[in-house]
Amino acid sequence: MLSIFLNDGHLARWRGNVLARLGDDAAMSDLYDALGKMDATFTRATAGLHCDLAQAHLAREEQNEAMNHRRQARLLANRTGSARQRARIDQLVGKLKASR
Repeated sequence: MLSIFLNDGHLARWRGNVLARLGDDAAMSDLYDALGKMDATFTRATAGLHCDLAQAHLAREEQNEAMNHRRQARLLANRTGSARQRARIDQLVGKLKASR
């Protein structure tokens, strides 16, 4: 499939996504590693990565960092028009409010 990109950055992003959903601290290193390797043209994937980072920071009770990544995710999701990413961001907003 031409739309699947398998490189270290994407594999770290996918692994980080799973670990963030599980609330595992190991997600942070994978997600920040992926962010450093992400191709700037993959806007939707970068939005998802910021969602994952927000979720990982929430699991660590780091609200300010979570909010910063949520904002970045929203900006990118609005650029791409991704309804799925916007729904994820809305869920994060609810989690951020609940954690205060």
